[in-house]
Amino acid sequence: MPTPFQHLVYAQEILADPDLPLNLKAHLEEHLCAFYLGATAADVQTLTGQPRVDTHFYHLADVGVVRPGEVFLATYPQLAYPRHLRPAHAAFISGYLVHLLWDELWAAQIFLPFYVEAPQWPARDQRNLHHNAVRTLLDRQAETRLRAQPCLGECIRAVAPHGWLPFVVDDALARWRDWLVIQLEDPTRVETGAVFAGRMGVSVAEFEEVITQVAQGRYLAPPPGLDAALAAFELSAYTASRRLLRQYWG
Repeated sequence: MPTPFQHLVYAQEILADPDLPLNLKAHLEEHLCAFYLGATAADVQTLTGQPRVDTHFYHLADVGVVRPGEVFLATYPQLAYPRHLRPAHAAFISGYLVHLLWDELWAAQIFLPFYVEAPQWPARDQRNLHHNAVRTLLDRQAETRLRAQPCLGECIRAVAPHGWLPFVVDDALARWRDWLVIQLEDPTRVETGAVFAGRMGVSVAEFEEVITQVAQGRYLAPPPGLDAALAAFELSAYTASRRLLRQYWG
């Protein structure tokens, strides 16, 4: 699914969308840093060790049947009415919902058709290596954009969650925030490649070689149409994000 850096770029693009209602745009921009943190926070399970379903509210088998954002709000109905929340909290939950949506659409439009269901991968290991190499390359493109915004880390560091997620303690969210900010502020601390390598049981050097090969088109080729599907994914996700935020805010 998209990495935290990708989610931050997507969150920025959503706010720049001219079709986003002006009153909603104004509210989210007033609490911009909380919205940004929320747009990454579902991935806090990488620090807490929680099952992914506990923070993302779906299994892969449910994609296309279950809407994770709806499950999230049905499970925690106290979060379903943004005007009943403190403004920064409402912005954070708005970002969290957007994160769930983008992950859901990535699973439906990219991961399942091009990796899980595609017949030509010789083994699961090669499939996962290619998928995570693509994610890392997109992450590095996002990182380049974010580095042009030197105040972004300071912005996110100022966010102070207080009971914002019933299933994640404040200390864990604060640790997630600080881990994200460290990587935003220091390029040498970025851990995307190392995290993926660790999950797949390969060395960072081995994974970096795969990333290079994928970038140069020398690794096992995915099914035709992946690049077009990635572009279509982003367009559909921006449209769906506007619709989701309008629905959430009534």
